[in-house]
Amino acid sequence: MGLSNSQFDAIMREYDKRRLNQAAKLDAKLAQVYEMIPEYSDVEEEIREIAFQAGLKSIAGDTEALAKMHEEIEILSKKKEELLVANGFAKDFLEPEYICKDCKDTGYIDGKKCHCLSQKILQILYSKSNVGSILEKENFDTLSMDEYTDSEYEIMKPIVDRCKAYVTDFDNSKENILFMGKPGVGKTFLSNCIAKALLDSGHSVIYFTSVQLFDTLSRVAFSYDYSEDSQGMKDDIYMCDLLIVDDLGTESSTKFVEAQLFNIINERIIRDKSTIISTNLMLSDITERYSERVLSRLVGKYTMIKPDISDIRFKNKISSQGR
Repeated sequence: MGLSNSQFDAIMREYDKRRLNQAAKLDAKLAQVYEMIPEYSDVEEEIREIAFQAGLKSIAGDTEALAKMHEEIEILSKKKEELLVANGFAKDFLEPEYICKDCKDTGYIDGKKCHCLSQKILQILYSKSNVGSILEKENFDTLSMDEYTDSEYEIMKPIVDRCKAYVTDFDNSKENILFMGKPGVGKTFLSNCIAKALLDSGHSVIYFTSVQLFDTLSRVAFSYDYSEDSQGMKDDIYMCDLLIVDDLGTESSTKFVEAQLFNIINERIIRDKSTIISTNLMLSDITERYSERVLSRLVGKYTMIKPDISDIRFKNKISSQGR
């Protein structure tokens, strides 16, 4: 599912509140009907008595009791509708007004999540992902291969296919990816494509630029931020289904950053959680900037993908200026 227990419990409490509110409204409506139509409660009492007597007869061996009960109750139910209409009420006045009529505000249909519950889960996952509306523009559906030359297409086609396979096999493979290469070759775009697809399938994804990530961790570590959200975000960094760290190497180089990067990479490997890192750095730069043990984890546990093409963003900018 990708949610914490507390988040899921909060959603289900909302469903409980819906049903309680609906029950209270229904009780108020029923009291109004009883006051205006005294005969209505008499009919309901008659229905209860018929059901009780039918139960006794059925237990005693009367095989036709239940069928006869249904016929009698159907007649009385129509009488209840007629009483409502005759007194100015709609015949469905006492029907529950569910927000979701499909699951009757339970969140489940035949033991499976209703579409309304799935949507609520997705909304939370999107709100926590840090990518928001950008994924509406950058996803596999909007990914176009038209800007590539023939030789670039031959390079990018298997990379795109590899990213789509990463999504398909995500739950089984637990794979990590290191996108490497020059600026503007599509590393971030491909990360966003993967993020959108996994969020849409109900996985928890958190995206950080490298600067955002270490700023968040430093605020928590050095007590700049005591908020529950920040403390929770630190936990999510280790436990979300997919963590994306974009533009590694653009943050300040400190011992704190070096230690935190190793901890994140190492802990997520231990916990069998997938991570995607993109960087403009070469492997030699990573060793020099972060340490050999960071490089060792990346080389040993990450699939390296390097789109060796020209700067697409620059190419698109020149193309748009020429129009």
